[in-house]
Amino acid sequence: MDFLYSGLIANYMDVMGTPKHAIDETFNKPDASDVLTDKGVSMKDFGDFWMLVVFQLDDQNVRFMNAYRIYPQMLPGVDLRRPKPIAVLAALMDKYGIEKDVPGYGPIKFLVERGSKVFFPGILDIDKYLADMQKIAQ
Repeated sequence: MDFLYSGLIANYMDVMGTPKHAIDETFNKPDASDVLTDKGVSMKDFGDFWMLVVFQLDDQNVRFMNAYRIYPQMLPGVDLRRPKPIAVLAALMDKYGIEKDVPGYGPIKFLVERGSKVFFPGILDIDKYLADMQKIAQ
């Protein structure tokens, strides 16, 4: 199975601290995973931070759509001792996501529509996310 990386990961992985080896390891040896139809979210504890990856599977490839480095201090109130990846992704989008208007739903930052399993990972406010990452990492 081939690993393919989205342009978002390829262009911003250095800035966002999401190296390919950590993304691959999070997929191959996750501490927790959730699957929604053909998309999945996995998390792995790397000591000081967690890696969260959003991926899509088909017969031949794993397509990594998004990858985030998450420090526990970034999401106060979220228990990362027993993470639920979808809940962590929702909390990340709630705090750092940019609202988008989705027809039929209105403005949202993140959506899992349980009936049809439609999944919108959202878009981060990169400046806010990176500023918090840098404060915590120091």
